[in-house]
Amino acid sequence: MFRALIYALSILHLGPGFAFAVVAFGCDSSLSWFESICQQDTFSAFIKLTLGAWAVMIVVLLAVLAYSRSTR
Repeated sequence: MFRALIYALSILHLGPGFAFAVVAFGCDSSLSWFESICQQDTFSAFIKLTLGAWAVMIVVLLAVLAYSRSTR
């Protein structure tokens, strides 16, 4: 139960952290990987990046958990 709580809190906090880093520092350069998102308003870009980061982290976590259970 404690491990699930740690996973959930990590995903909950790392998603907005990643989005903030991209909006604050990644949208300044002309060779931005997130150019289409950075052209939107800041709040919309932050929300989309947060949701995307959460989705990626949840999929990776589920894949790692499935792999670890299959190797037991």
